[in-house]
Amino acid sequence: MNIADKYIFGTKKLGKWRDTHLKISGEAVHSLQTVFLTDWYFLTKELPTEEKYFPKIENTQEGITQIVSSGPDSSWAGIMQTYFLSIATARKYIYITTPYLLPNSSILTALKTASLSGVDVKIILPKKSDSRLVSYASLSFVDELISAGIEVYFFKNGFIHSKTMIIDGILSSVGTANLDYRSISINFEINALIYDEKTATTLLHSFEKDLENCELVTKELWVKNPIVKKLQSSIARIFSPIL
Repeated sequence: MNIADKYIFGTKKLGKWRDTHLKISGEAVHSLQTVFLTDWYFLTKELPTEEKYFPKIENTQEGITQIVSSGPDSSWAGIMQTYFLSIATARKYIYITTPYLLPNSSILTALKTASLSGVDVKIILPKKSDSRLVSYASLSFVDELISAGIEVYFFKNGFIHSKTMIIDGILSSVGTANLDYRSISINFEINALIYDEKTATTLLHSFEKDLENCELVTKELWVKNPIVKKLQSSIARIFSPIL
């Protein structure tokens, strides 16, 4: 969740921002601290050692949480691999919310293959975006997705900025990574993977609530899009790897 007035109060152009945040307690906090310290050292070449920054952590025993991060300082695309494995191993459903949809070929193939295999795949995207070029590029993937049986929804009640994934009511992902090239290949990102049915149910209810403020993109509706808009989307897709 970004920190600024516009993310709290919204903007005239986009309306309110719909985001998802979470609080983590227990031993998973150690993983968050490790990522923070690594990033801090990467920038400052210093490590804070004061005891006040490392309070004792109690294990809450409420669920299993795994922290996964990725960035240009790593030789492994941890978050991309996590997304790929989660999608490829889904058996019932995959529900995704992302403000930007610019998947690489691996993620795109995994999503289409899952849907064609009978997995219920739903994706919520913003109807209005804070980046016109990224929005056009995202739209270029819509026809390909719905042709594979994936349900794509446009969120109309403001700008949806949540980055969540729910798999089979068991695995949930909440974090900073969008489903785009920059997040999975370039940016410093961090996600929490939660292996807990209670959390998945909470996020599922939130997802279903968001669907009430969405419109389903049907093949018929998509065909009616102006040629100019489709051309803009196709051109923008060429620049997807650098957006």
